[in-house]
Amino acid sequence: MEEERSFTTEQVTAMLLSKLKETAESVLKKPVVDCVVSVPCFYTDAERRSVMDATQTAGLNCLRLMNETTAVALAYGIYKQDLPALEEKPRNVVFVDMGDSSYQVSVCAFNRGKHKVLVTAFDTTLGGRKFDKVLVNHFCEEFGKKYKLDIKSKIRALLQLSQECEKLKKLMSTSASDLPLSIECFMNDVDVSGTMNRGKFLEMCDDLLARVEPPLRSVLKQANLKKEDIYAVEIVGGATRIPAVKEKISKFFGKEISTTLNADEAVTQGCALQCAILSPAFKVRESFITDVVPYPISLRWNSPAEEGSSDCEVFSKNHAAPFSKVLTFYRKEPFTLEAYYSSPQDLPYPDPAIAQFSVQKVTPQSDGSSSKVKVKV
Repeated sequence: MEEERSFTTEQVTAMLLSKLKETAESVLKKPVVDCVVSVPCFYTDAERRSVMDATQTAGLNCLRLMNETTAVALAYGIYKQDLPALEEKPRNVVFVDMGDSSYQVSVCAFNRGKHKVLVTAFDTTLGGRKFDKVLVNHFCEEFGKKYKLDIKSKIRALLQLSQECEKLKKLMSTSASDLPLSIECFMNDVDVSGTMNRGKFLEMCDDLLARVEPPLRSVLKQANLKKEDIYAVEIVGGATRIPAVKEKISKFFGKEISTTLNADEAVTQGCALQCAILSPAFKVRESFITDVVPYPISLRWNSPAEEGSSDCEVFSKNHAAPFSKVLTFYRKEPFTLEAYYSSPQDLPYPDPAIAQFSVQKVTPQSDGSSSKVKVKV
């Protein structure tokens, strides 16, 4: 429309969801309303609320937000006929998901009909795009010297180079020989060309590949498990196709990696299954999955007796979710509770505040003493 507009992240996300809704409706030939949407397991409450706002803008009724790692576990567990019975020792499976922009690892315990996410770990910025960027920077420098081109000054040229680098990266996953990268009439009518091979590329990605192992080590430590307690290691996500990434994971656990899940669709399948479980229209095999909270959550309140405020960690890191606890207060008047993340240094989002809740209609008892107030959290 020839006019400048600035959009919020929620609006852009809503556009993406609207497009998905349209595509689904044209294939199914009927309206799509209810859905389950996946989010990275490291999202905080603020980010989750933004996603919910976006689904509303797109005209979708989001029944639940589901962590990607949990969706993958559900897609894996629901079809398995040979899982141990409820009273037996569960089967522990590690799920490694590296996509375009982030890297998540979880350990899940499976019994028949009951799946439980034990722990999660993540690197919020390690993904396929970081590997693409290594190639882009390399060729920007090479073409700058060779053809005297300042590629980063032209956004269109940079995007074109990024797309070519992504294709080249995928080709290197299947071939170890020298591969060409050439673009005709690239900038100022100049044709450019260069080559790259897997060995050199991996050297350039050393520091990225060094980031694969820490989350793997972290989940075992958090779950108090040894490598031999792990039944299988399942990988999903596009960037797990990089041979060096696979090799790192396999070497760390000392076992072959399983690829029984569809790398690109496992998360989506998990969401669709969860949606079917929540819908009254479908009969789905009983499969109950519990999740975990990635960050500890605390409550703060003003205490009438001592001047000042008290706080208490209500849900520790990796606490089961959804979960409710009942807290008892003795009060004569209404009061407020403030929920926040108790370890702000671990958050990917800058604000640790979650919400403020006011507890209304609290009055003293007839003899003037404090009333007992139970709050379900």
